[in-house]
Amino acid sequence: MTRLRVGTRGSDLALRQTRWVCGLLRVSRPSLEFEEVIIKTHGDIASGQPLDHDFPVGGFVSAIEAALLEGRIDFAVHSYKDLPTAAISGLVIAAVPQREAAHDVLITREPVTLSALPRGMRIGTSSPRRAAQLRRFADVVIVPIRGNVPTRVAKVAQELDGVVLAAAGIRRLGLAPPNVIDLPLAQFVPAPAQGALAVQTRDEGTLTIPLGGVDDPPSRAAVEAERSFLYHIHAGCHTPVGALATVADGLVSLHGQLFSDDALHMVEGRESGPDPNAVGESLAQQLKNDLGSR
Repeated sequence: MTRLRVGTRGSDLALRQTRWVCGLLRVSRPSLEFEEVIIKTHGDIASGQPLDHDFPVGGFVSAIEAALLEGRIDFAVHSYKDLPTAAISGLVIAAVPQREAAHDVLITREPVTLSALPRGMRIGTSSPRRAAQLRRFADVVIVPIRGNVPTRVAKVAQELDGVVLAAAGIRRLGLAPPNVIDLPLAQFVPAPAQGALAVQTRDEGTLTIPLGGVDDPPSRAAVEAERSFLYHIHAGCHTPVGALATVADGLVSLHGQLFSDDALHMVEGRESGPDPNAVGESLAQQLKNDLGSR
């Protein structure tokens, strides 16, 4: 019997994701046992801090990565979009499971259509990207919010007209709000790696469990292209930027959106090729040049 310690945040969504990954691992190794080690990150402790420029890079993962480096856990499961683009020495992404839906959803108090959102509608999000995309689409009021997925959904009934969330989180938690609009990917390009999970280990090869059955190569290639785009944009989590890649017949096709810091200007483009990192770098350079010429 092999017992492994898995590091995770303590939210309902983080635990659901971690247990799902552990279930995948048990398919190929039924004798595995897992000990959940719940670790509070900066984002959990400073739950009221706005997600602005003062919020630290890696605020939702650094404490877990430290525990992994120190050997207090054997592996970790993250929402991939929470990971900084810069690699952490001594750690590797050992597996990227099959990705959940990447798109965003708009959950509203009253039934509405996306093409006719009421003027002045109060919509909650702390994402600069989501705020910029919504303001290009309709004359709405953006209200910054924090909290886990159920808390943000509850705010729709309490104080907001709507809230934007990742469809992946809603699906993984099995939530079924009454008024949900799937935001079209063409206009609302999601955050890089949205809907994807990362199984992180130390790179010393001490974790001898079969991760090949967990890793999904198309999901990994898509996320690598999106994160390469983000890295070469030199953007942080506060920059309004979206990227979504698809993989077919050995080619990675990437769609990216980049907004100016004031969100008044937006450029977008597409790039494709066999190398995810090269595709991301090429599109990043193209959009930086396009935005700089505005």
